[in-house]
Order: sequence, then C-alpha cells, then structure tokens
Amino acid sequence: MRSRPILHADADAFFASVVMRRRPELTTVPFAVTAHVYIASANYIARSAGVRGGMLAQEALARCPDLVLIEVDRNEVEEASQALFDVFHECAVAVEPGSMEEGFLDVEAPDWDAALTAAREIRHRTSTELSLPVSIGIGRTKLVAKLASRSAKPDGLRVIGPDEEAHLRIHLPLRATWGVGQRSLERLTQLGISTLGDLDSISQATLESACGAAMGRRLRGYRDGTDDAEVRSVSMRTTLSAEGAVSGFRRPDLDPSELIATCVQRICGRAVRAGLVGDSITVTLRPLADGSPIVRRGSIPDPTADEHLWTMHARDLLDENPIPPLRGVGVTLTRLRPSDQLPATLF
Repeated sequence: MRSRPILHADADAFFASVVMRRRPELTTVPFAVTAHVYIASANYIARSAGVRGGMLAQEALARCPDLVLIEVDRNEVEEASQALFDVFHECAVAVEPGSMEEGFLDVEAPDWDAALTAAREIRHRTSTELSLPVSIGIGRTKLVAKLASRSAKPDGLRVIGPDEEAHLRIHLPLRATWGVGQRSLERLTQLGISTLGDLDSISQATLESACGAAMGRRLRGYRDGTDDAEVRSVSMRTTLSAEGAVSGFRRPDLDPSELIATCVQRICGRAVRAGLVGDSITVTLRPLADGSPIVRRGSIPDPTADEHLWTMHARDLLDENPIPPLRGVGVTLTRLRPSDQLPATLF
C-alpha cells in the first residue's frame, strides 16, 4: 500500500471568499452569494445562523433576517478558480480537480514533514497572493486526505497519520465516507452496518447486493485501506465532468440549457489548460421527481475543446425529446486525448 502522503486542498466558502476580496466590509456580517433565487455560498457567520448552499434565498432570509445577498459574478469566480489552480500546479507534480475550488495534490512528499511543509507553503501563497483561505488535509489516500481537510475547516491544516487512519478504518461512520448515497446507507443500516468496521460481519456478495458492485468494492477498499491513493492530473484524464446544480435545488422551471452552458464552460476551460480535446459528450438530466437519470450522448468527427461548439451540440441533445422538470444536470466530455497527438489533416 502507498505510504507517501497526498494533499486535499479546498477553498473555504469559495464564492463568498471571492466576493470578500473586493468587499472587505462584509467580513463581519452574515452574507451569501446567490445564483438566481438560490444560495450558492454563504460565509461562516451566515452558516452559523443556518444558511446553507442550495437553499432558497427567501428561506435563508427567514433564518437570518440580517443576511446580505449578493449576485454571483461568474467571470470573477472563474478567474479566481483558475488562479487558485495555477498555484496548485506550481506547487505539485500532479493535480486532480474535484471541483472549481478543490482538488487532490501530489507534492512528491517523501514523508509527513515534507507534506506539512508543502501544505503550509500552498496556504501561505493562496492567502497572500489570492486572498483566499484554503483548508488542507494530509493523508495516505484520497478518502483520508479529504476527511482531514473537512475537519480542518475553516482555514486550517490537518494531518491524519497512520495511527488515526487505522482507527478510522474501523470506527468511521458510513455516512461520513465519500460517495455513499442515501439509498445505500438505508439498505446497509437495515443489515446492521453503520461503520466501516461493521463491514467485517457481512460477505462481499451481501455487500454488493445491498449497494451495487462498484460501491461494494469501494466500501471494502475503505475498510481494508486499499482505496484510491493516486492523484491523476487532468492531462492524464480520458474524461472530464461538471455538475450543473446542487442537490438542494428545487426549481420546476429550471432551464437546463443555462446549466449545461456553465458545465461545458468549466470542462472546456480545464481541457484547454491541460492541452486535451475530446470527441464525445454525455449529458445527464436528473429529474425533479424520483426516478432514473436521463442520459443522452453525442459525438463529433473532429476532437475539440471549443466550448461554443460543445454547448451547441449539448443543447441539440436536449431538443431530441421533451424535458421533464429537473433538479440538475451533469455534463461529461469523453474520449479525451492530448491535442498535440492528433493526426495531421490534409488541409
């Protein structure tokens, strides 16, 4: 098993932190950044009053009457995200984005002290150069590093070393693990499984019957300590994905084309910076009502990372059949390859 530590870096209350760079007077008051009529991000003062991302702005004001609402500036946020990842790339040999404000970093640290030194340098740079607070977790695998960064918030640094990791592999509640859905949790609870250690009491076949083969293998890896520890840089990726809405959105009149355009812009921006192009796209529509996601796929003859072309192609996929009320969308650009490895064309 890998023993060299990796980092998980996560900007705190990202949208709100970006706004505070030009509005320092908001530092001491509860405020939130809105997207349409929903809360996109709230500072920690507002969070202490019960304001959460994905919440209706009206509900947030009911919980916190003094809340200041500010519309999101997409360009400002995108620029801040790019600057943040520029720092990450300058400090690490590999960066695997998780979203526009967080990712896993391989700083080639030979030991825990070296990882701490690298993490402190990254936090210093993001604070002084970008005025963005970033919490960093250090662990042997992605799960452990992410647990560490989560517990380090806000604006902190946390290491989960081998001894604490061994304890977590037994006592960590399943609800605190990464990527386990509510339905899987409910089925496992019915089997008397609430912690990672409880998995020892059931067979792999029973586990996979309860939550599916892929999730069963993932959970067993969490328990055994064989879970993912490889930081895959974007340039090595064959797919890139983005979500168009948070799970808290409940808007029957939601226009999916707007969300898809935002997703495509993020994906293509990451692809361009990594020197990647793709020729296939998958659009996943998540209905407001319970039910299976609607998946639509398309491709083009010439690989590209042109966001305008992919936006038009993705929107064409929406026109094929009527779209039900949605709670969100997802977009994945697939069959990625380095742009400098494409065969030469005749013209």
